[in-house]
Amino acid sequence: MHFLKLQIQHGGDIHEMILTTNSNDPTVEELLRHIEKQLNIPMDEQHVVFKGQSLQENPQGKLRRYGITNATLIRVVGRKQPLRR
Repeated sequence: MHFLKLQIQHGGDIHEMILTTNSNDPTVEELLRHIEKQLNIPMDEQHVVFKGQSLQENPQGKLRRYGITNATLIRVVGRKQPLRR
């Protein structure tokens, strides 16, 4: 099991997240799924940016390829889904 601690900026808030994967080199898709689960923003509505690059355009891309490591700050734009009762 591998862990990657990230800071996710959404709106004015910064969320500390720990991405848990079976791979030591997780993909963008794994990150998008984790953001969907943690922030309740559907994958297809996320715009994820790191150093000016739109990550969701290459879901199979490796996070390491983009230079994403522990304590990296990633920006997310997208509307949260309303909580269901």
